[in-house]
Amino acid sequence: MRLSSLCACICLLGPTGCSSSAAPNTVTGNGSPTAVGGGAGGAQGTGGGSRPPDLQVSPSLGSAGSAQTACGSGPGSNTTTIEGYVYDPAGKNPLYNISVYVLDPESPLPNLDTVPLACGCSQLLPNKVLAIGAPTDVSGHFEIPCAPSGPVSLVVQTGKWRRQYDGITVAANQANKVPNMRLPANSAEGSLPNIAIATGASDSLECLPLRLGVSASEYVAGSAAGGHIHIYTGFRGAAMAQGPVEAYSSLWDQQAHLNEHDVVLLSCEGRETTGGTPGAPMTAAFQTYLMNYANSGGRVFASHYQYAWFNTGPFATGANNLATWTTGMQTIDDTQSFPSVINTTLAGGAAFPEGSALSQWLGMVGALTSNQLPIWFARNNVQALAQPPATEWIHIAPDASQAPSATQYFSVDTPVGAGAGAVCGRVVYSDLHVSGGPGTNAPGVAPDYPVVANQMGARARTQSGIVPSQCADHPLTPQEEALEFMLFDLSSCLVPIGQTPTVVK
Repeated sequence: MRLSSLCACICLLGPTGCSSSAAPNTVTGNGSPTAVGGGAGGAQGTGGGSRPPDLQVSPSLGSAGSAQTACGSGPGSNTTTIEGYVYDPAGKNPLYNISVYVLDPESPLPNLDTVPLACGCSQLLPNKVLAIGAPTDVSGHFEIPCAPSGPVSLVVQTGKWRRQYDGITVAANQANKVPNMRLPANSAEGSLPNIAIATGASDSLECLPLRLGVSASEYVAGSAAGGHIHIYTGFRGAAMAQGPVEAYSSLWDQQAHLNEHDVVLLSCEGRETTGGTPGAPMTAAFQTYLMNYANSGGRVFASHYQYAWFNTGPFATGANNLATWTTGMQTIDDTQSFPSVINTTLAGGAAFPEGSALSQWLGMVGALTSNQLPIWFARNNVQALAQPPATEWIHIAPDASQAPSATQYFSVDTPVGAGAGAVCGRVVYSDLHVSGGPGTNAPGVAPDYPVVANQMGARARTQSGIVPSQCADHPLTPQEEALEFMLFDLSSCLVPIGQTPTVVK
């Protein structure tokens, strides 16, 4: 394979639009190059409606600045490789489907904070890179073949999550292992997507990014400047210390407000969605804004009672219909967990690579019990899933007598029915929760937000809390680990259902 003809198409890097070409600020971990050949330590740094064009791979330069010969195993071939592992911002769990590439200093990184919502991936990437390999596998492992030698910068990226590692020295014609890398925890370390989180009375989805390693400094009220986790308050939901910015009047009230975000996470409110206290009932206009957002490249995660977006309106009409729904609480039994199955095949029997990756990854991080995912606070609102357009990822085990095979997580790529080359966004629905709501969690797991005493002296859960300061600090539960995989999948560039993430050379 000749470098002059090498090109790579990245399908992993999130919704895009026009952007500036300003490079982010970067720093080296110790101010000097770090050798990585032979196992030495590395320095850490910071950092449209069509398919994206191929990412060009520039001719690699050797340590003397001359172009290396073609990849291969014969005499004079470039056998330099770079390999390592990528972890979440907390540095705890490895991440699947993350791109790692060698930065071309003549091809600046785009300023991701200026990239608006749109289809495709190309505007999130530099025009050229020096070398790139396949995205990370379920263990977080990557390998870059035919890499340049000498001092290089590595970039770790999925969607608008991006971190740059500078000052890495690569030895020519040998395997180079770099220390573990991770996605950024805050803006000082790199770039993050703008994530809107609508809070609610019956879940604490807003606390999950903290447990994934995102810094509390990234939390802001509404779309205020200075952070990437934008908190909007739903019915009886948590708020920032400054006071609530209600979702119904500041997030989904206008198309432009939704479109400010790369990902929108909608927590269960404990009743059909109103987006505030009391908020406003769901309307066809709100539902249309959400569909338009997803069709334009947005990503949506909706939990439990947020089915109100889908059981009426445009997502329940004609070919866009996703499911037959049973409304209301639909509690199964909150006193126990339910073993659940990860789908590894599609409804028609074809392979489901992302489902298989989820299953393998959950097993690797220790979230499975007897190859099944234990789920607390499960619900049973999806009575029949329309497949297609929806794709089921997780369902309760068939032998669970109270709700056999109940769908717990499904997705639909948007626009609904679009071919693989025209897919822009993704909407997912989850009947499982991060927790049982403020003050409530699985046995042995610290609840989010304090439990207070009522007038009779009995302990009662609070109706709201202060985010992020009152979120509990505990290891991820098994279902939170499933949601971690889903969150990073949701914020990446979409891999159409049934396909495997690849870099095409």
